[in-house]
Amino acid sequence: MKITIIGAGAIGTMLAVLLANKENKISLLVKKGNESNREITLDNFHGETIRKRVEIINKLDEPDWCILAVKSYDIEGLIVTLKKRKTSILCCQNGIRTYNLLQKEIDKKRLAYMVTGIGCSKIETGKAEFKGSGFTFIGKFSGRTEGRIKELSKKINEAGIACRVVENIFNYVWLKTIINSSINPVAAYNKVVNGRLKEPNLNIQVEKICKESSLIAQKIGIKLPLDPWKEVINIIRNTSNNKCSMLQDLENGNRTEIDSINGEIIRIANTNNLNCKYNQEYLDKIESITS
Repeated sequence: MKITIIGAGAIGTMLAVLLANKENKISLLVKKGNESNREITLDNFHGETIRKRVEIINKLDEPDWCILAVKSYDIEGLIVTLKKRKTSILCCQNGIRTYNLLQKEIDKKRLAYMVTGIGCSKIETGKAEFKGSGFTFIGKFSGRTEGRIKELSKKINEAGIACRVVENIFNYVWLKTIINSSINPVAAYNKVVNGRLKEPNLNIQVEKICKESSLIAQKIGIKLPLDPWKEVINIIRNTSNNKCSMLQDLENGNRTEIDSINGEIIRIANTNNLNCKYNQEYLDKIESITS
Protein backbone atom coordinates (compact mmCIF):
# COMPACT_ATOMS: atom_id res chain seq x y z
CA MET A 1 0.00 0.00 0.00
CA LYS A 2 1.26 3.46 -0.90
CA ILE A 3 0.66 6.00 1.88
CA THR A 4 1.65 9.66 2.12
CA ILE A 5 1.54 11.29 5.54
CA ILE A 6 1.21 15.06 5.75
CA GLY A 7 2.54 16.33 9.08
CA ALA A 8 5.68 15.20 10.90
CA GLY A 9 4.34 15.82 14.40
CA ALA A 10 3.62 13.22 17.07
CA ILE A 11 0.84 11.22 15.40
CA GLY A 12 2.22 11.62 11.87
CA THR A 13 5.66 10.41 12.90
CA MET A 14 4.23 7.52 14.91
CA LEU A 15 2.11 6.31 11.99
CA ALA A 16 4.98 6.71 9.50
CA VAL A 17 7.35 4.67 11.67
CA LEU A 18 4.88 1.89 12.45
CA LEU A 19 3.43 1.55 8.95
CA ALA A 20 6.77 1.60 7.10
CA ASN A 21 7.63 -1.97 6.04
CA LYS A 22 8.21 -4.07 2.92
CA GLU A 23 4.50 -4.16 2.07
CA ASN A 24 3.86 -0.43 2.54
CA LYS A 25 5.56 2.43 0.72
CA ILE A 26 5.47 5.37 3.13
CA SER A 27 6.30 8.95 2.21
CA LEU A 28 6.32 12.00 4.45
CA LEU A 29 5.27 15.29 2.88
CA VAL A 30 7.28 18.25 4.19
CA LYS A 31 7.85 21.85 3.19
CA LYS A 32 10.61 22.59 0.68
CA GLY A 33 13.98 22.81 2.36
CA ASN A 34 13.17 20.18 5.00
CA GLU A 35 13.89 17.11 2.85
CA SER A 36 17.29 16.17 4.26
CA ASN A 37 16.44 13.93 7.22
CA ARG A 38 14.97 10.65 5.98
CA GLU A 39 15.27 8.73 9.24
CA ILE A 40 12.32 8.95 11.61
CA THR A 41 12.17 7.58 15.15
CA LEU A 42 9.55 6.44 17.62
CA ASP A 43 10.78 6.00 21.20
CA ASN A 44 9.30 3.80 23.90
CA PHE A 45 6.81 1.88 21.75
CA HIS A 46 6.24 -1.07 24.10
CA GLY A 47 9.73 -0.49 25.46
CA GLU A 48 11.47 -0.26 22.09
CA THR A 49 13.01 2.48 19.98
CA ILE A 50 12.07 2.03 16.32
CA ARG A 51 13.92 3.77 13.50
CA LYS A 52 12.82 3.75 9.88
CA ARG A 53 13.90 5.44 6.68
CA VAL A 54 11.06 6.85 4.59
CA GLU A 55 10.79 8.85 1.41
CA ILE A 56 10.65 12.59 2.07
CA ILE A 57 8.66 14.55 -0.54
CA ASN A 58 7.44 18.13 -0.95
CA LYS A 59 4.78 17.54 -3.60
CA LEU A 60 1.73 15.31 -3.21
CA ASP A 61 1.30 12.62 -5.87
CA GLU A 62 -1.45 9.96 -6.00
CA PRO A 63 -0.98 7.45 -3.15
CA ASP A 64 -3.61 4.92 -2.08
CA TRP A 65 -4.10 6.92 1.11
CA CYS A 66 -3.16 10.40 2.20
CA ILE A 67 -3.07 10.70 6.01
CA LEU A 68 -3.61 14.24 7.28
CA ALA A 69 -1.68 14.59 10.55
CA VAL A 70 -1.35 18.37 10.62
CA LYS A 71 -3.05 20.68 13.11
CA SER A 72 -6.74 21.40 12.53
CA TYR A 73 -6.05 25.04 11.64
CA ASP A 74 -3.71 23.95 8.80
CA ILE A 75 -6.38 21.99 6.93
CA GLU A 76 -7.88 24.99 5.14
CA GLY A 77 -4.58 25.62 3.38
CA LEU A 78 -4.50 22.05 2.04
CA ILE A 79 -8.00 21.87 0.57
CA VAL A 80 -7.10 23.14 -2.90
CA THR A 81 -4.28 20.58 -3.19
CA LEU A 82 -6.47 17.75 -1.90
CA LYS A 83 -9.35 18.59 -4.25
CA LYS A 84 -7.04 18.21 -7.25
CA ARG A 85 -6.22 14.61 -6.32
CA LYS A 86 -8.31 11.44 -6.36
CA THR A 87 -6.63 9.71 -3.43
CA SER A 88 -8.48 8.54 -0.31
CA ILE A 89 -7.94 10.80 2.72
CA LEU A 90 -7.66 9.81 6.40
CA CYS A 91 -8.01 12.74 8.83
CA CYS A 92 -6.48 12.66 12.33
CA GLN A 93 -7.38 16.13 13.61
CA ASN A 94 -8.70 17.11 17.03
CA GLY A 95 -12.14 18.69 17.15
CA ILE A 96 -15.09 18.47 14.77
CA ARG A 97 -14.32 21.51 12.62
CA THR A 98 -12.12 19.53 10.21
CA TYR A 99 -14.88 16.97 9.66
CA ASN A 100 -17.46 19.66 8.93
CA LEU A 101 -15.11 21.61 6.67
CA LEU A 102 -13.90 18.71 4.54
CA GLN A 103 -17.31 17.18 3.93
CA LYS A 104 -18.39 20.48 2.37
CA GLU A 105 -15.35 20.65 0.09
CA ILE A 106 -14.44 17.08 -0.89
CA ASP A 107 -16.40 14.05 -2.11
CA LYS A 108 -17.53 11.99 0.91
CA LYS A 109 -16.46 8.78 -0.82
CA ARG A 110 -12.81 9.84 -0.49
CA LEU A 111 -12.95 10.83 3.19
CA ALA A 112 -12.30 8.88 6.37
CA TYR A 113 -11.39 9.77 9.95
CA MET A 114 -9.15 8.30 12.62
CA VAL A 115 -10.09 8.80 16.26
CA THR A 116 -7.48 7.68 18.79
CA GLY A 117 -6.80 7.92 22.51
CA ILE A 118 -3.12 7.02 22.11
CA GLY A 119 -0.68 9.32 23.90
CA CYS A 120 2.26 10.47 21.79
CA SER A 121 4.61 13.45 22.08
CA LYS A 122 6.74 15.17 19.47
CA ILE A 123 10.39 15.44 20.50
CA GLU A 124 11.53 17.14 17.32
CA THR A 125 10.60 16.95 13.63
CA GLY A 126 10.64 13.28 12.66
CA LYS A 127 11.08 12.05 16.22
CA ALA A 128 8.24 11.15 18.60
CA GLU A 129 7.74 9.28 21.85
CA PHE A 130 4.90 6.85 22.55
CA LYS A 131 3.28 7.81 25.87
CA GLY A 132 0.42 5.37 26.33
CA SER A 133 -2.14 3.16 24.64
CA GLY A 134 -5.80 3.92 23.97
CA PHE A 135 -8.69 3.20 21.62
CA THR A 136 -8.37 3.69 17.86
CA PHE A 137 -11.35 3.79 15.51
CA ILE A 138 -11.45 4.61 11.82
CA GLY A 139 -14.40 5.03 9.50
CA LYS A 140 -15.49 6.53 6.21
CA PHE A 141 -17.71 9.59 6.07
CA SER A 142 -20.02 7.54 3.81
CA GLY A 143 -20.44 4.87 6.50
CA ARG A 144 -19.09 2.05 4.31
CA THR A 145 -16.95 -0.49 6.16
CA GLU A 146 -15.59 -2.52 3.25
CA GLY A 147 -12.88 -2.04 0.66
CA ARG A 148 -9.99 0.35 1.21
CA ILE A 149 -10.94 1.33 4.76
CA LYS A 150 -10.94 -2.30 5.86
CA GLU A 151 -7.57 -2.86 4.18
CA LEU A 152 -6.13 0.24 5.92
CA SER A 153 -7.44 -0.97 9.28
CA LYS A 154 -5.68 -4.28 8.71
CA LYS A 155 -2.39 -2.45 8.02
CA ILE A 156 -2.76 -0.38 11.19
CA ASN A 157 -3.48 -3.48 13.28
CA GLU A 158 -0.47 -5.25 11.79
CA ALA A 159 1.63 -2.22 12.73
CA GLY A 160 0.80 -2.76 16.43
CA ILE A 161 -2.16 -0.40 16.94
CA ALA A 162 -5.46 -2.08 17.82
CA CYS A 163 -7.84 -0.46 15.33
CA ARG A 164 -11.52 -1.05 14.55
CA VAL A 165 -13.60 0.12 11.58
CA VAL A 166 -16.93 1.71 12.57
CA GLU A 167 -19.96 2.82 10.55
CA ASN A 168 -20.76 6.22 12.08
CA ILE A 169 -17.33 7.74 12.62
CA PHE A 170 -18.85 11.20 13.28
CA ASN A 171 -20.14 9.97 16.65
CA TYR A 172 -16.59 8.90 17.50
CA VAL A 173 -15.19 12.25 16.35
CA TRP A 174 -17.59 13.86 18.80
CA LEU A 175 -16.50 11.42 21.53
CA LYS A 176 -12.84 12.40 21.08
CA THR A 177 -13.77 16.09 20.88
CA ILE A 178 -15.49 15.84 24.25
CA ILE A 179 -12.43 14.11 25.72
CA ASN A 180 -10.09 16.74 24.26
CA SER A 181 -12.32 19.58 25.44
CA SER A 182 -12.03 18.22 28.97
CA ILE A 183 -8.39 17.14 29.29
CA ASN A 184 -6.47 19.52 27.06
CA PRO A 185 -7.40 22.99 28.35
CA VAL A 186 -7.23 22.01 32.03
CA ALA A 187 -3.85 20.29 31.63
CA ALA A 188 -2.50 23.09 29.42
CA TYR A 189 -3.62 25.99 31.60
CA ASN A 190 -2.33 24.32 34.78
CA LYS A 191 0.87 23.12 33.04
CA VAL A 192 0.55 19.49 34.15
CA VAL A 193 0.95 16.06 32.55
CA ASN A 194 -2.24 14.03 32.15
CA GLY A 195 -1.70 11.98 35.32
CA ARG A 196 -1.91 15.10 37.50
CA LEU A 197 -5.51 15.52 36.40
CA LYS A 198 -6.42 12.85 38.96
CA GLU A 199 -5.82 15.45 41.68
CA PRO A 200 -9.23 16.44 43.14
CA ASN A 201 -9.03 20.18 42.40
CA LEU A 202 -8.17 19.53 38.75
CA ASN A 203 -10.33 16.44 38.32
CA ILE A 204 -13.51 18.31 39.19
CA GLN A 205 -12.75 20.89 36.50
CA VAL A 206 -12.15 18.18 33.90
CA GLU A 207 -15.41 16.48 34.90
CA LYS A 208 -17.46 19.69 34.66
CA ILE A 209 -16.32 20.33 31.09
CA CYS A 210 -16.77 16.68 30.12
CA LYS A 211 -20.34 16.53 31.41
CA GLU A 212 -21.20 19.87 29.79
CA SER A 213 -19.73 18.88 26.39
CA SER A 214 -21.46 15.49 26.58
CA LEU A 215 -24.83 17.11 27.27
CA ILE A 216 -24.41 19.49 24.31
CA ALA A 217 -23.65 16.54 22.02
CA GLN A 218 -26.66 14.59 23.26
CA LYS A 219 -29.01 17.60 22.94
CA ILE A 220 -28.16 17.97 19.23
CA GLY A 221 -28.74 14.28 18.57
CA ILE A 222 -25.26 12.77 18.73
CA LYS A 223 -25.31 9.13 19.84
CA LEU A 224 -22.07 8.78 21.76
CA PRO A 225 -20.65 5.26 21.34
CA LEU A 226 -18.87 5.20 24.72
CA ASP A 227 -19.22 7.02 28.04
CA PRO A 228 -16.94 10.07 27.63
CA TRP A 229 -16.23 10.43 31.36
CA LYS A 230 -15.13 6.79 31.66
CA GLU A 231 -12.88 7.28 28.63
CA VAL A 232 -11.42 10.46 30.13
CA ILE A 233 -10.54 8.50 33.27
CA ASN A 234 -8.98 5.72 31.15
CA ILE A 235 -6.90 8.15 29.10
CA ILE A 236 -5.67 10.03 32.18
CA ARG A 237 -4.58 6.68 33.64
CA ASN A 238 -3.09 5.17 30.46
CA THR A 239 -1.25 8.32 29.35
CA SER A 240 -0.31 9.64 32.78
CA ASN A 241 3.16 10.81 31.72
CA ASN A 242 1.97 12.45 28.51
CA LYS A 243 1.80 16.18 27.95
CA CYS A 244 -1.32 16.82 25.93
CA SER A 245 -0.87 18.50 22.56
CA MET A 246 -2.26 21.80 23.82
CA LEU A 247 0.32 21.98 26.60
CA GLN A 248 3.08 21.11 24.14
CA ASP A 249 1.86 23.91 21.87
CA LEU A 250 1.93 26.43 24.73
CA GLU A 251 5.42 25.37 25.78
CA ASN A 252 6.70 25.66 22.22
CA GLY A 253 5.06 29.03 21.63
CA ASN A 254 2.77 27.58 18.94
CA ARG A 255 -0.87 28.28 18.21
CA THR A 256 -3.23 25.98 20.14
CA GLU A 257 -6.31 24.15 18.86
CA ILE A 258 -8.56 25.55 21.60
CA ASP A 259 -10.82 27.27 19.06
CA SER A 260 -11.19 24.11 16.97
CA ILE A 261 -12.10 22.06 20.05
CA ASN A 262 -13.83 24.07 22.80
CA GLY A 263 -14.55 27.00 20.49
CA GLU A 264 -16.48 24.82 18.07
CA ILE A 265 -18.48 23.27 20.93
CA ILE A 266 -19.30 26.79 22.15
CA ARG A 267 -20.50 27.86 18.70
CA ILE A 268 -22.74 24.80 18.44
CA ALA A 269 -24.07 25.36 21.97
CA ASN A 270 -24.84 29.02 21.29
CA THR A 271 -26.62 28.16 18.03
CA ASN A 272 -28.83 25.74 19.96
CA ASN A 273 -29.29 27.90 23.10
CA LEU A 274 -27.39 25.44 25.29
CA ASN A 275 -25.23 26.16 28.33
CA CYS A 276 -21.47 26.11 27.68
CA LYS A 277 -20.05 28.13 30.59
CA TYR A 278 -17.27 25.68 31.51
CA ASN A 279 -16.05 25.42 27.90
CA GLN A 280 -16.18 29.23 27.69
CA GLU A 281 -14.26 29.59 30.97
CA TYR A 282 -11.33 27.55 29.71
CA LEU A 283 -11.40 29.04 26.22
CA ASP A 284 -11.00 32.43 27.90
CA LYS A 285 -8.22 31.12 30.16
CA ILE A 286 -6.17 29.67 27.32
CA GLU A 287 -6.69 32.75 25.16
CA SER A 288 -5.63 34.98 28.07
CA ILE A 289 -2.15 33.40 28.09
CA THR A 290 -1.74 33.27 24.32
CA SER A 291 -2.93 36.75 23.36
